[in-house]
Amino acid sequence: MHLYEEEKAMALKAVHESLDEIPDEYRTLYTEKSGKYELTGIQGVKTQADVDRLSEAIKVERAKTASVKERLAAWGDLDHEEVKRQLDRVPELEAAAKGKLDEDEIERIVERRVDGTIRSRLSPIERQLKTIEKERDELKSANDAWTQRDRTRKVHDSVLKSAVDAGVEPDVHDDVLLWADRLFEVREDDGQVVTKDGMDVTPGITPADWLSEIQPKKKRIWWGDSVGGGSTGSNGRRVPGFSGKNPFSAEHWNMTEQSRVYREMGRERCEQLAKAAGTTLGGQRPAAKK
Repeated sequence: MHLYEEEKAMALKAVHESLDEIPDEYRTLYTEKSGKYELTGIQGVKTQADVDRLSEAIKVERAKTASVKERLAAWGDLDHEEVKRQLDRVPELEAAAKGKLDEDEIERIVERRVDGTIRSRLSPIERQLKTIEKERDELKSANDAWTQRDRTRKVHDSVLKSAVDAGVEPDVHDDVLLWADRLFEVREDDGQVVTKDGMDVTPGITPADWLSEIQPKKKRIWWGDSVGGGSTGSNGRRVPGFSGKNPFSAEHWNMTEQSRVYREMGRERCEQLAKAAGTTLGGQRPAAKK
């Protein structure tokens, strides 16, 4: 046998009639299906048998679709709701044809017709109403979420401003806001941020009053060294972590001391001292307190 004929004889096919047609080294790539051996061991390869099965399934579905269309064609443009209403009248017509209609039966027929008419007219309205109710609920949920975020923002802004004014250490502001989320609310009538009822603090007080009330318990944690030994500016505000005379204040203005504080404590602390005194870093001496 020539080499070409040997290669032709050994050529693999997508489907073999028997296992003997497949060389031993390729038999693991084939699977028996319906008495034949199909090539299934190569990922992504579709055999002719796969194509044939898909084509046959498509033919079946097309035949079913054509059959349904043929049966529906006999109804023309009839509306299915109208057909149902007409079918509901069959018992009435049969009774009328036999002359068995009395007043009670006529009343029942009228009621059925009225009920059927009402249901047919209300159905689209009810579907539309359900859609509107769903949209309403979604809008309400979104509005509630926005309202809650707005209230939280108002509480945080008010409490944080009071904390800064009271000289609370910046490092503990997050802790202060956690307390605020639990204790404060936005009053409905005037939008004022106040403490809630039923908490372990005086109800209805502002963040500034609350900080004054809680200071004895939290002074070492929230105020650090600024309480009882901190420096105050000309406006009376304490500067956390600094004790002594504020060299930026009008009564204790000292540029040499300002430079020393800048070298030892950094720019941020100097800016805090200057702001507490009513001036800015590198600015002019503030006016003396009257």
